[in-house]
Amino acid sequence: MNKRYALPLAAALGGAAACVLRLLQNSTGYEPDTGLPIPGNPAALALAVLLAGLAAVLAVTSRLLPAEEDPGPVLPRDFSTENAGLLSLPMGGVFLLALSGLADLAECASILPEGLAASRHAIYGILRAGGLGYTPQGQLLLGVLTLAAAGSLFPVLAGCRRRTGGHRHKAPAAITLLPVAALVVRLVLTYRIDSVNPSLTMYYVELLALVFMTLGFYRLSSFVFQAGRTRRFGFYAAGSLVLCAASLADGSAYLSSLLLYAGGGLTLTGFLLLRIANGLEAEKDDGTIIGPVE
Repeated sequence: MNKRYALPLAAALGGAAACVLRLLQNSTGYEPDTGLPIPGNPAALALAVLLAGLAAVLAVTSRLLPAEEDPGPVLPRDFSTENAGLLSLPMGGVFLLALSGLADLAECASILPEGLAASRHAIYGILRAGGLGYTPQGQLLLGVLTLAAAGSLFPVLAGCRRRTGGHRHKAPAAITLLPVAALVVRLVLTYRIDSVNPSLTMYYVELLALVFMTLGFYRLSSFVFQAGRTRRFGFYAAGSLVLCAASLADGSAYLSSLLLYAGGGLTLTGFLLLRIANGLEAEKDDGTIIGPVE
């Protein structure tokens, strides 16, 4: 296996470990009656140490990716592949993002306090049921934006499908910013809910996942403008996979949020694999090295 795949491999293994530790923290790290954190919980401490260690590991392994100068790689040309199986990962992620948008639209018309109160911790459910959950209007906005974001990624992926003798259609550059806008709005609304929670350990993973996904899609959109940097994109994409996997263990009160974390992590990881594979193919074809590899 080429050493450039060390970054997504480390992210996948780290994400699995973070998910397990988050599950242990949720089952043992909070008071059953109040939901307040138990000081010194081993799983909570281990998760914090793991995430900090993974940040360092991902920063180092991202240096194995090629370093470019202006003008940088182009999306979709430098993410293209003839391997349909390689495209299945980001395509599956985009489908999950679309389902997340549909779930938002369905949930905005049927939000009930008793449903929110069934969240994973009593105090979290009480806060959301007390009017601090997504409003129907807010969740309608999230649904529309998430559907638009998923729709903007389909033509980008279509351009990544390399066909012999075929013409590759380039998607308008502006539409690649739709996922960034959708995630920024969701981050603001989610922070409005979570910031009143007295337990930071209960929601910091979710907020970090949204932040890294936002930065990951922002770095992805920069490739359309030939301003992308593979190492920076790789770091945020790998970090998103780790944090999204950990967030799935939280069992959010909103199905749309769970679908979003799964879809966002898969989509960014899929584009990272496409970029790595394309770079290796280019080196094999012309016998040159694309940027220094450290």
